[in-house]
Amino acid sequence: FSTMRKRIRLFFGLLAFCVTQALGDTIGFFYALDADLQALKTQAREMGQATRVGSRSVQRLQLDAHTIYAVKMGSGAVETAVSVQALLSRFRCDWAFSIGPAGALSDEMATHQWHRVGSVTAWQTDSQAKTWRTDWTRLPVAVFPSPLQTTSTIAVASGEQFISTTRERDRLQAMTQADAVDMNSFGLALVCADHGVPLFAWKIISDHADETASETFRSFIATYTGEGGKALIEIIRALPANPNDPSSYPVIERLLHEVPTENQLPNDSRS
Repeated sequence: FSTMRKRIRLFFGLLAFCVTQALGDTIGFFYALDADLQALKTQAREMGQATRVGSRSVQRLQLDAHTIYAVKMGSGAVETAVSVQALLSRFRCDWAFSIGPAGALSDEMATHQWHRVGSVTAWQTDSQAKTWRTDWTRLPVAVFPSPLQTTSTIAVASGEQFISTTRERDRLQAMTQADAVDMNSFGLALVCADHGVPLFAWKIISDHADETASETFRSFIATYTGEGGKALIEIIRALPANPNDPSSYPVIERLLHEVPTENQLPNDSRS
């Protein structure tokens, strides 16, 4: 009986460990501006000290049943790729969410407006520019909160160069047919694709990538209050419950609590 008891306890101990590991979806959060992380932290609880992965600092947060690993992307596509690789090579994630600014490639796009990213093109690569596309139907959230509820989906040209003249802007738009330009999405999309993690990104237009871009961008950064991070809280909370949550299996939960301890065994039990 003692041997059987040990086997039962070992089996349910392993089962409890596996189930615990599956609690809630795990999310990689890749942000460009500190204000978005601080907004997320108003509801998400910090879990211990940040983890250092090389030169990068990855923070762990808890929002309801969901674990969130957050890292700042950095300046440029290469810097972003290093940050994303540091996180995803260390922590398994079910989803990747990103929030950040982008420059408009036309005067018709208004600043401070949010858009979903439908495609990312690495415009500074060889003659065959590489493009990643987002299937937004894969995200199981029915309604997005303000200000991320926009139905406008844009194409983003991404590279290492900050576009700051009308001539450069118009040339880039003609070459890529993109709506906006940034310096993060190329590295972000590349590494998420390598790890097989579905990526969903939102961009807020910070400037028009023209002669006033630098000044307008600095002004935007100074006044931005992290509304994207605040809205992301509701999106994460709207994700469906994980089917591997122990609460979905009341029989297993009951058995875990009913395995007899040594003090509960009959007096005449023998090994």
